[in-house]
Amino acid sequence: MAKIPTELYICVPKRSARGTALYTNIWANLIRKDTREGIEGKWLLSYLDDINISRQPTQDETGYAGPFDINPKTAGLHTTHVIFGGDVEFESCKSEEITLKCDPNLDRAYINMEVTPLTGNAPLTIHVKGDVYILTATAKKLPEYSLPLDLMLFDYDPACTKRLQPVKTVMTNPDGTFAIEYMFTKPGTYRIFVNFLGDNKYASAWSNNGRTTIIEVTGGGLPLSFEETIIIEGTIKLAKTIKRILSATEPTTPDGYDRAPEYDLDCGVLGKYWAYVKKA
Repeated sequence: MAKIPTELYICVPKRSARGTALYTNIWANLIRKDTREGIEGKWLLSYLDDINISRQPTQDETGYAGPFDINPKTAGLHTTHVIFGGDVEFESCKSEEITLKCDPNLDRAYINMEVTPLTGNAPLTIHVKGDVYILTATAKKLPEYSLPLDLMLFDYDPACTKRLQPVKTVMTNPDGTFAIEYMFTKPGTYRIFVNFLGDNKYASAWSNNGRTTIIEVTGGGLPLSFEETIIIEGTIKLAKTIKRILSATEPTTPDGYDRAPEYDLDCGVLGKYWAYVKKA
């Protein structure tokens, strides 16, 4: 019987799919080519300069494994990749090679992250906070300037082709702290972390030493439209039927309604609920 073809993606904490990074942790994602679903319980091998340095199992149905701690000890350019050796059911595969740049003169940045809540109904707004410090050969200290931090998101949706992506960027405060809010609009299981890309003074870093935080979003969700009856108090009580439509731009006024901007609801990055009042 023919084996099932597989693909293996390497997840590096930087914006582009290729290029140069500083020393880092990495994750990998093993999926089936036919269904795009993750494959669980398989051992993946990480390599640095074609030498096997560690192995990690893929987790549950997501097919993710990691973090692999990839820290070259000598200065210069290095390559890293991940391999799945295959088995009786699945074909073997190899990820793309990623180039790493190691500069021993860079100080290491460390990011502590806390998230609340970890579960809830969509739309779910999470609050991410923490602090960044620099560890040199002689001391633990604050960064000398504000650092840009990316909130990174693993999306487990098999239909999603961009599974690791930055979704929000903030700058650290003068005391090294940071705070990020992010809204999940649909149910699902997600992993998040905070990433610093690195610069000419500080090496790149993932929050919590590369460990991601799981966010479970259930039920709920934002409807595209809904109706409600509003009672307006005055000399007489007046009932109005309001229809709201969620959109980033103004939609076409529905038949039998008039535009009612005084009843609009702002949804931030999602756009807003445009309001329309039902004609008498």
